[in-house]
Amino acid sequence: MCAILFMLVLPEDLVDTRGNEIYRVLYIIDGDTIQVNTDQGRKTVRLLGIDTPEVKGPYTDEECYGRESSSRAKELMIGQNVKLKKDKLNEDKDKYDRLLRYVYLSDNTFVNELLVKEGYAFLYPWFPFEFYEQFKVHEDKAREEKLGLWSEECEYND
Repeated sequence: MCAILFMLVLPEDLVDTRGNEIYRVLYIIDGDTIQVNTDQGRKTVRLLGIDTPEVKGPYTDEECYGRESSSRAKELMIGQNVKLKKDKLNEDKDKYDRLLRYVYLSDNTFVNELLVKEGYAFLYPWFPFEFYEQFKVHEDKAREEKLGLWSEECEYND
């Protein structure tokens, strides 16, 4: 009896049946910005609808809960294949040429939403987006429960 082993090799970027882009996460810049590998090279993606506290960088000082937000993003996404979904109400890219996307894990966990729900991210209210009301409910609950960046450790609740 002879066994044959098949290995499925997938290209770095794919499109699922709903037209969502699928890419491997290579690097976490901070809690709301990642880099993915595409056949055109690395692309930077800004997670839509959320904002996370800054980490220390060349242009930013560290903010309360910045490291924790970045760590959670790494825990969720680094090395994972993720689905990137465009928003009907937004541009494709921002002024920094970053792709503006919703991010979903392979198990369909909605990363943008989860980060708000767990208190790692703020709702980003400065422009309209599809999930605004949903994210607002999660932020209000996280704030009420003093989760993550809403804890007494940080002063965002004032």
